[in-house]
Amino acid sequence: MKHRLISLTLTSILALSCYAGATAAPDTSDLSSLYGNYLAGTYAQKIEDRAAQQKYFTNAFLQEPTDTRIGRRAIVSAIETGDMAGAVKLSERLRKADKTEAMARAVLGVDAFQRGKNKLTIKYFSGRSNDVIMTPMMQLVRGWAEAGQKDYDGARETFANFGGSEYFEAFSELQLAKLDALEGEIDLALERLDAVDETGVSGIEALLTRARILDQANRQPDAITALEDVLAENEGLSIGPVGFYLKRLKAGKPLPRISIKGEAARAVTDPAFGYFARNRSIDGAELYLRFAHHIDPKNTKASIWLGSILEDQGEIGQDNAYDLYRVMGEDDPYYVSARLNIANIYFNREEDDKAIEVLEALNEREQSVLTRESLGRARFFRENYAEALPFYKALVDSMSDEEITANVEPLRFRAIIYERLDRWPEAEADFKRVLALVPDDVDTLNYLGYTWVDRGENLEEAFDMIREAVKQEPQSGAIVDSLGWAHYKLGQYQDAREKLEDAVALSPSSATIIDHLGDVYYKLGRKREAGFQWKRALEFDPTDDERATIKIKLEGGLEAVPVTAKPAP
Repeated sequence: MKHRLISLTLTSILALSCYAGATAAPDTSDLSSLYGNYLAGTYAQKIEDRAAQQKYFTNAFLQEPTDTRIGRRAIVSAIETGDMAGAVKLSERLRKADKTEAMARAVLGVDAFQRGKNKLTIKYFSGRSNDVIMTPMMQLVRGWAEAGQKDYDGARETFANFGGSEYFEAFSELQLAKLDALEGEIDLALERLDAVDETGVSGIEALLTRARILDQANRQPDAITALEDVLAENEGLSIGPVGFYLKRLKAGKPLPRISIKGEAARAVTDPAFGYFARNRSIDGAELYLRFAHHIDPKNTKASIWLGSILEDQGEIGQDNAYDLYRVMGEDDPYYVSARLNIANIYFNREEDDKAIEVLEALNEREQSVLTRESLGRARFFRENYAEALPFYKALVDSMSDEEITANVEPLRFRAIIYERLDRWPEAEADFKRVLALVPDDVDTLNYLGYTWVDRGENLEEAFDMIREAVKQEPQSGAIVDSLGWAHYKLGQYQDAREKLEDAVALSPSSATIIDHLGDVYYKLGRKREAGFQWKRALEFDPTDDERATIKIKLEGGLEAVPVTAKPAP
């Protein structure tokens, strides 16, 4: 009981320190103590130093091996650094203190499954768990472990008992379809996939599963038709596994067969983004992807998705993401995505020459709308609009109306480039063409409406466009900002203030929106607040033109701004 009181006191102190919002490094001079290690681990977590986080939480757990909360944090830290062997050792230790702890069971069960120990996996994953993150994963892997033991009835029962959300109910039906195919029940499997398609859950995985099952049944023409029908509606899918599968089928090459370990890894991969990321649980998504990668390191879908999470975790995270991407060869279905992501990492590091080299090599190998556009977009985001234009002009001119309808981004970006180059008649024509083909394209409704308001043209139609955009995406700070700016341009400053304050609340780090709020405060006579907002805008990476204009306003107010100066849409 003494140890438990120490742990509770430690957690309470930590909670109070976090509540106070302290950002300074804690006093960790006595790292031999439980408290010192735990506090150091917590601080490392706060500053996203994962190696230090793992070290200190592990030390704390070794000093207090009966504290399940510290043990869980140590295990998760090990998983997040990719040290699954370390996570296994910590989980074995935690199991001695609490055999029901879900994270320890998850790690040990997944590791047993990876080693082909299906009975042991089933043992770890038997019994109830209240852990809302780990429970679905344990059920999915248990079902495939039972299938690995030829206990198909048990596997069916495990998959059929999924509940708690519409997503996982549909996802369990997908597992049952794969199980049907594994047993040779092709027609039943296809019927289940029809039901999954109606839910819209895991659309791509369901499509790929259909193609694999049809290929397994020697119905290659049907598999080709299924893939081509989807590609006709979304050409962008051609660079991923959909296009990859289609090429293999047309070349007479087999698709991956339904297999126990492969399906378990796929089953753990999809909920990462299909459920957890969509519900804003990036930590849950990463854990699932780490588990999927451990089950099957050849599951490059997990590698791509895991890399996309790691890219947002600073330089070390980008290094780890790069390591995942660089090993994907040209025969991998995610090769193009991996090369595009590598180029993105180079751009983030301002190594533009390397990024362009990667993109040019990719286009020489295999051109698509996405790979061709990437060369233009690279220049666009460096604000090299004159250099970007030839890429977009050639691309859009080569696309039919049907292709543009399926992917309006190249045409929309060309319109934006024309606008940035002060070639408004051409920009306006492109924007109108987008809306003629896709009348509800929210980004174009917003951009064209905003620009018309800013130019004082077609104000009634512009307002209608912006209101429709807000109706479609009421949580978009940029779009709500457009409505506020429209009111501002018409001198409706109180209405503008309300909308711009809403926009800042939705997008608190947008320099453009904060700048706009400063302008409306100035017009309302709240000049001190205006200056405060303009100064804040400078802290959030405004464009060069915005920065110059804001500095003029800070020195002399709105009256000092030249008439030609205007904020960018």
